[in-house]
Amino acid sequence: MKKLFLLVAMFVIAAASIAAQENKQIASIRAEVSSINKSAAKYQKKTRDVEGVSLEGTEATYFTSGKGLKKIVAKMYGETFRATAELYYSGEEMIFAYQRMERYDTQIAANPPPKVVKVIETRVYYAGANAIRVIEGKKQLASQGAEFHGAEEAMNDLSQKLKAAIEP
Repeated sequence: MKKLFLLVAMFVIAAASIAAQENKQIASIRAEVSSINKSAAKYQKKTRDVEGVSLEGTEATYFTSGKGLKKIVAKMYGETFRATAELYYSGEEMIFAYQRMERYDTQIAANPPPKVVKVIETRVYYAGANAIRVIEGKKQLASQGAEFHGAEEAMNDLSQKLKAAIEP
């Protein structure tokens, strides 16, 4: 019985340690994102139309400094949605992605015009090339779940497509 108690206690301590480390990483990412946003006016800015992201068009604005890419803001339009994504970078690695997607009740060409029926906000925090936390709406997704990995993959794919279009 004592062995079981010790095993459970060790598991709880290890889990708490991992959570504390993750919280430190999240705080660091938030500080860096805040710093990038505060310095955005100082960065070089390029705006481009990007093919292959959404059917009705995508416009991306790239914020760069002498140290490389800092931020991408993309406005994406589809037949049944519009979305804005903000992707933040440290070096060449994405550290944070935020996307706000507004889903319509019908296609954009419909008469009467479509109404927004659902808004989905997704936040993905990265350490290295891997997501460490995904928040959809107000819900933190479980790291082992399909939704977590789907959001991670979608943001990575978006980042790759947008980064590929930075130069004409």
